[in-house]
Amino acid sequence: MQPSGVSIVGLGLVGKALSQRLLAAGYAVTGWDTSETARAQASALGVTVAPGLAAVDAPVVLLSLPDSPTVCQVLWEEGLAGALPPGAVVLDTTTGSVQDAVTNHQRLAVRGVRFVDVTLSGSSDEIARGEAVALIGDTEAEASYRAVVKAFAARLFFLGQAGHGCLAKLVVNHVMGLNRAALAEGLALGEKAGLEPAKVLKVLQGTAAYSRVMDMKGQRMVAGDYTPASRIRQHAKDVRLILDLAAEVGARTPLEECHAALLGEAIAAGWGEADNAALIEAFRHGKP
Repeated sequence: MQPSGVSIVGLGLVGKALSQRLLAAGYAVTGWDTSETARAQASALGVTVAPGLAAVDAPVVLLSLPDSPTVCQVLWEEGLAGALPPGAVVLDTTTGSVQDAVTNHQRLAVRGVRFVDVTLSGSSDEIARGEAVALIGDTEAEASYRAVVKAFAARLFFLGQAGHGCLAKLVVNHVMGLNRAALAEGLALGEKAGLEPAKVLKVLQGTAAYSRVMDMKGQRMVAGDYTPASRIRQHAKDVRLILDLAAEVGARTPLEECHAALLGEAIAAGWGEADNAALIEAFRHGKP
């Protein structure tokens, strides 16, 4: 049986996409964001905007926030944890720290609240179409929130324990980000050598070089369409988490280190708020 309602804290690109999916599935959605613009846009979709965090008390609460420090601030400094009734479930879709997810799970369990890291693989556009993949730091036996997640995710992977949703998301973003960087580099190489980028993209899509990233970002790179479905600045945050994880566990990630430098170039050139496809500009205009 569906809960009477769902609340979303964080109404940015992903939060709005989640709202659309949940509203379409018949849920009553309450939302909160510090941005007046984000609140107004969510209200236009049909979200009931809460007057503040203290009013966020639905049986299931989704967090869609920029990073783990913001999640911890909202929960413990701004008082969301204290507003949640026993039996509530918090689904954190934020790509963040594995250890923070574990700590939040443990601290909220003492209050009778379940905290689950439900990281999402997919851009805001894919989430809005119901095509996201949910990476869940919990066991498949948990049923109290499964219907909510199925409203916005096409596939659910249960990783067995708290924090492992975050961990899997970092591994996914590591591989996906490098695929995107390789595509940008290849398109720019062909372009500088005199090939038409659109034709190069079709060739790549028809060979063993193919990856789904080409379908998601290839045409955007060719057309220079960088309207954000996901942002370079946000992925640079993910890359820092990936490199921190690699250092912690002793994994070698030299390709990610190069990728981090490229993202830094793109941000320095003013592309931080643009879609991740804008990484190609680091190859088009960066230092040879």
